[in-house]
Amino acid sequence: MERGLRWALKGVVGFFFLLSLWMGYWCVIQAPYLSTHPRNPRLQLVESKIRRGGIYARGGEALSVTTEAESGFVRSFVGPLSAAHVVGYSHPRYGKTGLEAAWNRYLLGVAGGSQLARAFYEAIGWGWSGWDAVTTLDARLQEAAAAALAGHQGALVALDPKDGSILAMVSQPGYDPARLAALLEGQGEEGSLFNRATQGQYPPGSTFKIIVLAAALESGAIKPDRLFDDRGSVTIDGRKIQNANGRAYGPIAIDEALAYSSNAVFAELASELDPRALYDVAVRLGFGARPPLEIAAAAGRLPRPEELESAVARAEVGIGQGALLVTPLQMALAAAVVANGGWRVEPRLLVGFRTPNGQWQPAPPVQPERVLAPGTAQVVKQAMVAAATWGTAKEASRPGVVAGKTGTAENPHGEPHAWFVGFYPAHEPKVAVAIVVENGGWASQVAAPIARRFFAAVDALDL
Repeated sequence: MERGLRWALKGVVGFFFLLSLWMGYWCVIQAPYLSTHPRNPRLQLVESKIRRGGIYARGGEALSVTTEAESGFVRSFVGPLSAAHVVGYSHPRYGKTGLEAAWNRYLLGVAGGSQLARAFYEAIGWGWSGWDAVTTLDARLQEAAAAALAGHQGALVALDPKDGSILAMVSQPGYDPARLAALLEGQGEEGSLFNRATQGQYPPGSTFKIIVLAAALESGAIKPDRLFDDRGSVTIDGRKIQNANGRAYGPIAIDEALAYSSNAVFAELASELDPRALYDVAVRLGFGARPPLEIAAAAGRLPRPEELESAVARAEVGIGQGALLVTPLQMALAAAVVANGGWRVEPRLLVGFRTPNGQWQPAPPVQPERVLAPGTAQVVKQAMVAAATWGTAKEASRPGVVAGKTGTAENPHGEPHAWFVGFYPAHEPKVAVAIVVENGGWASQVAAPIARRFFAAVDALDL
């Protein structure tokens, strides 16, 4: 019996030991996480006494601020409405989204400093001020992007190809955070809260030919001087793929094929590629994975090598159709790789935080990764310059040299989506951009002119 009691005692001691470890984990190690979790009801009470830090554009323009009223602190979005999807909202009833949610710990001022001091302040009913956040958004360019999109339903993403800083991000239809309650009760435009720039997933159409060309060059499947015989269409395992209007270009170089957006050439080229070679280059450029961004972003869909075993499947991906889905942000990042000579950059929205005592804490730098050989990037760039000079993207042309590619993506639910992907100026790029207009029709007539208007703003603002 004594032996049984000893085992029972050991069991009780072991249980309390494990319980102590479990409690210690949540009370000590996970305490900062739990104390700042948006769904922590205690945090709601604490927040009422905190002057939440502001969110600002890179030039210092306020986007979201906290003011003091008789009822307490009030959070207000004060930036251009086109930035609402990025900044998000902080609402006592509806919670937080966007950067308001992503940077919540910093904006509340609980990311650093003494937890003991904060506990003391809470106990005696004192509050404190949160940290201000400075974003990479350029307020002037943000408004110019919204004006260029001109009310079309879709998205525009512009970023610095050198470091991935997002300069402008517009999703339309937009929304007014001041009317959030009415909007969430169904009194606004459907889908206006959805950020199409990061979460919209679309077939890329002919813009994906940029990636196919890069994969063919990287794998050694073709040389830059290879000629193709474009007869207006190509039949691959019984599947006929033809050019727009069935136009045949005859003997054609690969840069001309991209400029004219030859479906026949790129379907044939993709069908000749090793599935792994096509997949690997697409992965290196960021497709099929969620971009490392603070706000919600989708991964799209990149068919795996086993799905590309069929020559027909590769041919469809070669013209940006089939099972392939991408986001505007992913396409802008791919354009940046070509623009900067083959380096993959991570998208970023944070310049840094400023504490209440004025201390500046910059965002940690992220080193770019080489994903394309310089020669590959140069060949693709020259083909995109040709496309924007005299090819299908010529409506995007400016006095400064533009590099671009249009895409008219077939859409089973309606009119085709219109795409433009490129960068400007071509030889010393300041911005890489991706534009999609949902159900827009021909990209050369819809998306390319939007790019031209946006690039004109880049010149006017002298970035």
